[in-house]
Amino acid sequence: MKRSRLLLLLTAILTTNISLLAQNDSVSYKNQLQFNLINGYSLSYVNLFCSSSGIRYKIDFGMHGSFQNWDHNQSSSINDLNTPTNQQQTFKENQENVTQNFNVSVNYLWISNIAKEVNLYLGGGPLITFYRNHTENNSEEVPSTQNSYNKSFYETTSSSFGLGIQGVIGVECNLTEKISLLAEFNLNGTYSWDHWKFEDESETTNLSRVENSEDGHSWNYELNNIKVGIAYRF
Repeated sequence: MKRSRLLLLLTAILTTNISLLAQNDSVSYKNQLQFNLINGYSLSYVNLFCSSSGIRYKIDFGMHGSFQNWDHNQSSSINDLNTPTNQQQTFKENQENVTQNFNVSVNYLWISNIAKEVNLYLGGGPLITFYRNHTENNSEEVPSTQNSYNKSFYETTSSSFGLGIQGVIGVECNLTEKISLLAEFNLNGTYSWDHWKFEDESETTNLSRVENSEDGHSWNYELNNIKVGIAYRF
C-alpha cells in the first residue's frame, strides 16, 4: 500500500511538472508575424526554436508610380508693321514612371533580453533582390499656322536581379503579452545582374529612331533607414 501511495505521489508530481513546463514553453517560445510599416514595407514569419534563437522568413516590397498629363495652348504675336503675325501652338505631354522592388531573405536570429520587456536581436542570412524601373514620355507640339508638327517619344527600362547576404540588428519592446513594437536596421550586400534599355523616337518632317541596351553586373552595399513595425505572437 505504501509503495502504491508513493508511486501515485511521484506520478502526480511528474505530471504537474510536465504541465508547468508545457505552460512555460507555450508562454516563452512563441512564433511571430512581423509587419514593418515605416521607412519600408515588409512581412515576416518568425519560428522561434527557444527564447534566445529562431529563424525568420521575410519579404520586403515597395512600389511607386506617377502619371502626369499636360495639355495647354500657347499664343504669341509679333507686332511688326510690315508683317504682323499671330501664332498659336498646342502642347500635349504624357509622362509615366513606375518602380517596383522586392527583397526575400532568411535570417537566423539571436535574441537577448537586455531590459524588462525589451529584447535585442541580431541576425543574418541569404538575400535575393529584384528591382525594376520604367519611364515613358510622349509629347506633341502642333503649330496652328503651319502644316508641320513635332512629336517625340522616349522610354527607359532598367532592371536588376541580385544575390547576397543580409545582416540585421533590432530591438523589440513588448507592449502586451502578444503585441510588441519593433525597430531595426538592415545591412545588405549583393552581387547583381543589371539590364538597361533606352528607346528614343522623334518625328518632324522626318522620322528618326534610336535604340540602345546595355547589360552588366555590379556589387552593391546598402544600409537602410531604421524600420519600425509591430509583431504579433501566437
